[in-house]
Amino acid sequence: MPDRKLTRDTIAAAALEILNEQGLDQLSLRKLAARLEVKAPSLYWHVADKNALLALLAESVFTDCLAQIPPSDDWRGWLHAFGLALWRAQNGMRDAGRLILMTGQEEAVLARMEQAIVAPLTALGLSAAQAVSMQASVQALVTGWTTFAQGPNAAYLHAHMSIDAAFQQGLDALLNGFDPIR
Repeated sequence: MPDRKLTRDTIAAAALEILNEQGLDQLSLRKLAARLEVKAPSLYWHVADKNALLALLAESVFTDCLAQIPPSDDWRGWLHAFGLALWRAQNGMRDAGRLILMTGQEEAVLARMEQAIVAPLTALGLSAAQAVSMQASVQALVTGWTTFAQGPNAAYLHAHMSIDAAFQQGLDALLNGFDPIR
C-alpha cells in the first residue's frame, strides 16, 4: 500500500530541492527517501527508478510553467509568457539543461503536455500544427540560452553580455521578427 504522505507533487518538490542543492548527479531515490522521511521502497509506488523520477521532475516543472501563464489576447502574448516562465524555471534550477536533454517522457505524458499547449494556442488562432511548432521553437530557444547561461562558458558570457536581455531579445525576435533598431 502506498504511503499516504507521498504524492507526485511532494516527491517532485523534494527532488527539485535536492537537485538545486546537490546537482543532478547526486539526486537519488535513496536521498529523496531520506528527505521525505520514508523508506526507499515506499517511493517505488510512485516512481519506479531514477529515470521515472527525472521524468516526474521535468513534467512537474513544465506543468508549473503552464500554470503561470496569464490570460492572453493573442498567441504571441501567450507564447511570450510561456517562454518567460520556462526561462525563469530553467534558470532557477541547477542542471536544467542536462535534465531536459537526458529525460524521456512516456507518450501519454507527452500527449498531455502537447494538449495543454495546443488548446490555448488554437483558441488564440493558430492551427494545431503551428501551435506545436511554435511552442517547440520557444522551448528550444529557452533551453539553448539556459545551456549558455549554465554551461562551461557561462562566466565569460555573463561578463560580456546580459544573458537575460539577450534571451528576451531572441524570444521577441522569434515571435515578432527581428528589428535591430528596437
